[in-house]
Amino acid sequence: MGYELKTRDERVLKWLIRDHALSGQPVGSPQLVAKGTFGVSAATIRNVLHNLELSGYLTQPHTSAGRIPTEKGYRYFVDRLMEPEEPSQRIIREYESEISQMSVDLDMLVKNTAHFLGDVSHALVLMSRPHKKVSRIRSLALHEFDKDKILLIVNTNLDQVRTVAFEFESGLSRLVLKEAELILNDLFAGMDMLDIQKLVNKDGMGKARKNPLIDKILNQIDHILGQISTDYQIYGAHQLLHYPEMADPRIMELLLEALDTDHLQQHLPVPQQGSIPSVLIGGELGLKRLNNLSLVSIGYEGQDFRGDIHFVGPTRMAYEKVVSLATYSAHKMKSIIHTEFVK
Repeated sequence: MGYELKTRDERVLKWLIRDHALSGQPVGSPQLVAKGTFGVSAATIRNVLHNLELSGYLTQPHTSAGRIPTEKGYRYFVDRLMEPEEPSQRIIREYESEISQMSVDLDMLVKNTAHFLGDVSHALVLMSRPHKKVSRIRSLALHEFDKDKILLIVNTNLDQVRTVAFEFESGLSRLVLKEAELILNDLFAGMDMLDIQKLVNKDGMGKARKNPLIDKILNQIDHILGQISTDYQIYGAHQLLHYPEMADPRIMELLLEALDTDHLQQHLPVPQQGSIPSVLIGGELGLKRLNNLSLVSIGYEGQDFRGDIHFVGPTRMAYEKVVSLATYSAHKMKSIIHTEFVK
């Protein structure tokens, strides 16, 4: 059984991650003690940092240096500790001003919104034009890409590819995954998405639902099928140069190559429903050559239209700021599309 984080551990981890996001440098006990918010000695802070490192939440790049978060540490922060707030009034005023000038044309709205979000977030932004929810499934595939995580890959008749990650507590063998994959293809390959949604909503899927993984996928079928799109407005690769660790020409070359070949676009996840941002950190993105990046994704919609917004940045991106910006912009896009473009 792993080390269970206490309230003090969580507070130290939270503030260390926030400091590291700003500086990009390892954070030591002196910086944390100087905040004056913990009410404990430097020795106690050092002990907390030591325990967090032993538990895999932090790592020490050099013996005499401070600590930096690991992917495990970032995941704990995103899932339990971060506190997103609404964007500042200045950002809201700027966005509202931009919208008043660009909302008469949908393509211009998407383009300028992507540019605005990239500039404000210091991230690479990929934003899809809203699209109708009608397409045909060509094939489906299932892969295990991490412990307790399953990847569903959906191919459509328009050569569009989308991946959806599922948390699944029980470990599954490749044989069980293959069986579930065959069931999905027998059920849905060649069908229109609308027909699939109608079929799933009927009561005739009892036999297939006996497979717990199939049942979990069917329970989210509306969410999965409503997100197929590859028409992205891309902006902000230069914004990543604000981060010293991204200035390495080899890293930028790999990222630009992934964009030019659509490799990154094809691996973008399906955002969750209900304007709730999803976050993939480092290796969770499933691109080994880009495992130093993280992704914040969110969907936006208007009646029968859907689109998505993705923010790509280093693993130390300011998750709280980006998540709040993603939530705000998705809400505004939904409102504008409904008001201006859906007749």
